[in-house]
Amino acid sequence: MFAANNKLMRDLFMLCSLCCMFVSPAFAAKVTQQLYLDEVEKSATMPKSAFFNRSIRRLSQLPGFLCHFDQLIAFTDGGGKHYSGSVAVLKPKRFRWQYQQPYEQLYLGDGEMIWHYEPDLMQAERLDNIEAVDASVMGLLDGSIAATDIKMFKREYDSDLDIQRFQVRLKDSPEVWLGFSKDGDLVYIERQDTLGNSNQMRLSECSYIAPPKNLFSFTPPAGVDVLDMRQSK
Repeated sequence: MFAANNKLMRDLFMLCSLCCMFVSPAFAAKVTQQLYLDEVEKSATMPKSAFFNRSIRRLSQLPGFLCHFDQLIAFTDGGGKHYSGSVAVLKPKRFRWQYQQPYEQLYLGDGEMIWHYEPDLMQAERLDNIEAVDASVMGLLDGSIAATDIKMFKREYDSDLDIQRFQVRLKDSPEVWLGFSKDGDLVYIERQDTLGNSNQMRLSECSYIAPPKNLFSFTPPAGVDVLDMRQSK
């Protein structure tokens, strides 16, 4: 019973983490200027949207990458949850979210299905629905969403992080903020759910060399319970 309740609480937290794609002082954004898209094009003091287009094109052309991530979920009641780990992507449609803190957990897409593995619970699940890992943000990262499917609404300059932040819509998904460094690297993702909970992710220590394909395969260790949650088998 304890293991089941423990897993339920973890699943609730991870569902918020993965379906929302952080606010403590370390993550708080200091915004010095906010412009809507029509104002951006008229502004002489801010870079034009060509920077955004170049940055998105750069991201779409990467064969893959490997980054450290720090993630903070801030709830409207004042609570929060911090996570950290690594994320790797190999296009097309391969990804590896390796959570290390506050506990180990793995979401891995091998191009055909998704594995969810919790080593301390000795349990692994087979999934076929990428919605559990935020289809819009993951689609942007793994190359499933084309640059032409991204619409920008407004932009901000974050002086604390020294990044350009853009509010965009990825296909028909809710709006999400993407932050790019001065070199055009994606380093920040933020969105809110319908209840106003904030989910922020910062990427760092990135390598833009495509990770090896064997990083995106998973075999359950001996003794691990495997649950097949796929709807189509």
